[in-house]
Amino acid sequence: MEVFFYIGNSKLFNLMRNTLFFLCFSSLFSTYGQHITVLDSLTQAPIPFVHVFDGTKGVIASANGAFFWKEGTQTDTLSLSCMGYTTKTIAVLQLKDSIYLLPKTVALTEIVVSNKVLSGKEIIERVIQNTSQNMDFGLSSSEVFIRTKGSNDIQKMDIEINKSTVKELDQSFVDEILQEVPKKEHWSSFSRSNWLRDNSGLKLHKLKVTQAATLLDSINEAAYVSIEETMSSILKKRVKKDSYFKVKSGPLIATKVENDFAEPVDSIANDSNALTPKQYAKRQLGTLQQLAITKLFEEKSWVLPFLVKLRKYSFVNEGVVYDLGTPTFKVRFTSTNKKDYSGYLLVDVEDFGVRKISYQSNEHEKRIKLFGLFYKGKLTNRTYLFVKNQLGKYTLYYLGNEYQTQTGMTRPFKIIEKNKIVKGRNRQNVLSMDVNVSMKNIEKQNIYFNSFTSISKEEFDAFTFEHTVTPIDFFSIEAVRESMPSFPVE
Repeated sequence: MEVFFYIGNSKLFNLMRNTLFFLCFSSLFSTYGQHITVLDSLTQAPIPFVHVFDGTKGVIASANGAFFWKEGTQTDTLSLSCMGYTTKTIAVLQLKDSIYLLPKTVALTEIVVSNKVLSGKEIIERVIQNTSQNMDFGLSSSEVFIRTKGSNDIQKMDIEINKSTVKELDQSFVDEILQEVPKKEHWSSFSRSNWLRDNSGLKLHKLKVTQAATLLDSINEAAYVSIEETMSSILKKRVKKDSYFKVKSGPLIATKVENDFAEPVDSIANDSNALTPKQYAKRQLGTLQQLAITKLFEEKSWVLPFLVKLRKYSFVNEGVVYDLGTPTFKVRFTSTNKKDYSGYLLVDVEDFGVRKISYQSNEHEKRIKLFGLFYKGKLTNRTYLFVKNQLGKYTLYYLGNEYQTQTGMTRPFKIIEKNKIVKGRNRQNVLSMDVNVSMKNIEKQNIYFNSFTSISKEEFDAFTFEHTVTPIDFFSIEAVRESMPSFPVE
């Protein structure tokens, strides 16, 4: 219910926006050094996701075959490897803007030539059998880049005033305010961090955010500021300093809201809703743990439902397809009752390692409709890409996630201002309204991992840091690029 009553104060207005609009929340490398592109020696085409190893640390080239090599690194040679290509070792002094790899001929085993003998389920069973030897379940350190894009589309927003003792807050004023509220809103956030993690579960994790930025819509932000200032001036004039609010919505919902319009808020630094560096890092770590760990593995075993509850899914082997020059089985799956998930996996034909997983929910994962409130959430796409690291083990390189929600309410609301000082009947003002709101939110996340290094438990324990970074707001993508030149900004 706070949606309509936290108005006129920067802290409360931000909470209103968060609730009302359900706001949650290609170079990948440093800016100093040499940018290098890895090309196919025959086709001259860029080779994506090439692994570059200096003997200690591994770097993964981007989808465009580009990577950055920092000057002054203490190593004499680099090793470049990619499935489907011959491994190449090159002296650092011989590095140029382009490096060429020679495709290697893959001798298809009998199992590939006669791939129709293996059913989709048999391939998945071999994936599970080989998981412990294929996947890197050790402790590791890597850079991680998170790019989140969000959009909010208000499909309906009607507020009908039934009673108002504040003369300024009449129906015509509310209608005018609703006209100014942006009906569509887009935003993006960017963060770069160092993540030390246990790849097999949630036991050991540390995250240090090194850069963060938010891209906002300047026109929408100006509209919000204008609305906030207008509402603030009205409420500061009409609401007594020692008042509080009793908020009711029908016979079942009631709450008390303190009034703190009286003290002016000059900046977001004074906003108690603004995240501290520690809180921001905790939120970023939570996102990574959920999507890159808990959705994938627990104690060195898959937890994805279609790799655990095989009997509830049907699997079809669609034959051999080449992924980045490497032959893979393409196995399509769907839940047998048409619920849950459907998608496909690309599985290496030689070691049955998973190269790619892409899936979506067939129906809404969550659906709530109760007391005039409704919520529907659906996973529209989740994609994992795995590459081999310097240990010859598969590790997560890229994660894409897109989730769509639809939310709304149709309920009556009444806000009653009461005063703590006034004795007896202490009611000061009343605002009664009927609210009908519905909106759609889409959030997309692209997460990239880079600079893989295997670490020991001692190295993990010795890693210390301070949280100092929170996002900087920008209003143009050019400003973001200038602030974070190493980030994969589109």
